[in-house]
Amino acid sequence: MLPQTLSLLLAAAAGCANAQSALPVIDLGTTVHRAQLNATGAYYSFKNIPYAEPPVGNLRFRLPLPRLTINRTINDGNAPRVCPSAGQGWFQYSLPLVIETLIKGGIIPPDGGFVPGTTPQSEDCLLLDINVPKAVYDAQVAGTLTKRAPVMIWIHGGAYTSGSKDDINPAGLIAQSRRNAGDLGVIVIGINYRLGLFGFPPRTPWIWDVASNAGLYDQRLAMEWVRLNIRRFGGDPNAITVIGESAGAGSIVSHLSAFGGIDGTSPFKRAIIQSPAIKPAQDQTLNTQLYQQLLAMSNATSYSDLRAMPTEQLQGINAAIVGTAPFASSVFGPIVDGLLIPSNPGTLLSHGVVDKSVEIIVAHNFAEGLLFTDPRVSDQAGFEAYLSGLMPSLPQAKIKTLSQTVYPPDYSGAQPYTTPVQRTSLAIAEGLINCFAWGINQAYANNTRGYQWSVFPGIHAGDVAYTFFNGESVGGFGVPIARDAAVKMQQWFVDFAAKGTAAGSAAAELPVYGSAANVVNITGAGFPVVRDPAANSRCRFWMEGLTA
Repeated sequence: MLPQTLSLLLAAAAGCANAQSALPVIDLGTTVHRAQLNATGAYYSFKNIPYAEPPVGNLRFRLPLPRLTINRTINDGNAPRVCPSAGQGWFQYSLPLVIETLIKGGIIPPDGGFVPGTTPQSEDCLLLDINVPKAVYDAQVAGTLTKRAPVMIWIHGGAYTSGSKDDINPAGLIAQSRRNAGDLGVIVIGINYRLGLFGFPPRTPWIWDVASNAGLYDQRLAMEWVRLNIRRFGGDPNAITVIGESAGAGSIVSHLSAFGGIDGTSPFKRAIIQSPAIKPAQDQTLNTQLYQQLLAMSNATSYSDLRAMPTEQLQGINAAIVGTAPFASSVFGPIVDGLLIPSNPGTLLSHGVVDKSVEIIVAHNFAEGLLFTDPRVSDQAGFEAYLSGLMPSLPQAKIKTLSQTVYPPDYSGAQPYTTPVQRTSLAIAEGLINCFAWGINQAYANNTRGYQWSVFPGIHAGDVAYTFFNGESVGGFGVPIARDAAVKMQQWFVDFAAKGTAAGSAAAELPVYGSAANVVNITGAGFPVVRDPAANSRCRFWMEGLTA
C-alpha cells in the first residue's frame, strides 16, 4: 500500500490532469491550442496564438507574413512572450510632477516605484489572446449557437516602444457584457505587435526592403486573422470593434486613414479611440537622420547588416535611442511612408481622409499633458527648446508661432494657464493628443460620440483601469477608482460593440458631437454634457496650420 501522502499527491496530480483534459482544444490548422478557464469559470482564454510567421532573420524589419509553419504540439498558453521593449529616460523628470500633483490632491502614491515587467522578450512575439465567454464557445462547439458574439480587439499603448497583450485583464468587460439575462457576452482579444526599432525602423526613400510601419502592418494582419478565424470561437467577423489607448488609439487613427481612407477598407466595424497619441509633425528628413544615427550606433552599413545581428545587440541599440529621446518623444512610431500613412496625420484628418463607414467613439483626458511635461521649462527659450526637441524638423517660424501666438508667455490669467508648467502641459496635451481627438471629430463631420475623462487627476492612461475595471478599489499611482464611472464606461463600450449607438444601447447616452462639440464629462461624481475643451483655435492650428 502506498503511503497516504504519496497517494494524496498522485490523486491530486490525476485530478489536475483530468481537469486539464476537460478543457477544450482547438485546432487552427497551423497550431493547436488548449484553453485556460478563468477563476470564475465565465470565459475561456486561448493564449499565445501566433497570427504571423516569426519576424526574425531575413523577415526582420519586413512586412509580417501570415502564419504557415505548422506546429502540432498543444499550446496551453503558459509561455507568454512580449516584443522587445524600451523606456524613455525623460520620465524621471515628469513622474515627480505627477506625484506632486497627486499629493496635493490628497493621494499618497504607493512606495516601490515602477517595477519593469518580467515576461521574456522575444522577436517571436506576434501572438494574440482570445478570451471568449464559456457559454459562447460551448454553444459553438455543440452547434447550438443562434447568434454570434461581437468582438473587441484591444491595441495596447506604450508610446509605440513598450506594452503587450498581457497588460490587460478582460474579466470585468466580459462580465459587464453578460449583465443582462440572455446576453452571452463579447469576445475580448489582445494582440502583440512589433515595437520601437523592430516595429518602426527608419529608412530613406530608396530603401524598399524595409517596412517602416511594420508594427502597424502587424496589427492589421492580426485583425485580418481575427476576421478569418473568429467564427471558430463563436465570434461574428462582421461585428468587430477595435479599442485602443494612447499609442493604441493613435494606431487606430492610422488604420482609419490607411491607404487614403477608402470607405469599407478598415478591418473593423467600430472603433473606440482613447487619447490618440500621434507625432504632431513628421517628414522624411527626420527619418533619414534617424536611419543614419542607427547605422552609426550599430556600426552597420545597411539593413542587411542589421538583420544579421543578434537580438540582444539590437535591443541595446533600441534601448539607447529610446532612452535618450527628447522630452515627450519616443523617437520611433508611425512614419509617413506615402502608402499606409500617405501624409501627415493632421493633414489627413483636416481633409477628412478616413474610412467614414466606421462608427466612432473618441475621447481624451482632462490632464493629458502632465505625464509629458518637463517641469524644468521656466522661460521662453526653454519652451521653444522643448517644442523643437519634440518636432526637430519643424521650421523655427512655426515654433515661434506656437510659442508667441498659440501659447504666448502670458501668465496674467488671460490664457488657460498661469504658470510655465501649466503652459507646457497644455501645449503638449493638445499637440500630442487632444487636438488629434478633435481632428477625428472634424474628419467625421462631427458625427461621432465621445467623452472627456476628468476623474482626478485626469492624467494620461488613467482611464485604462476604468476600461478594464474588475472590482479594484485603486488604479495606477494608487488613485481610487470611482466605481460608478467605471461601470458606466464599460456599459457604453460593450453595448457599442454589440449594438453601436442604436436604440437600447447604453452607448446612445453619449451625445453626438455635433457643431456644439458635445462630450460627456466623466467626473467621478456625474456625467454632465459639456463643450469639448479641445474645440478651440489652438487645435485648429495644430491640425491645419502646423504643416501648411
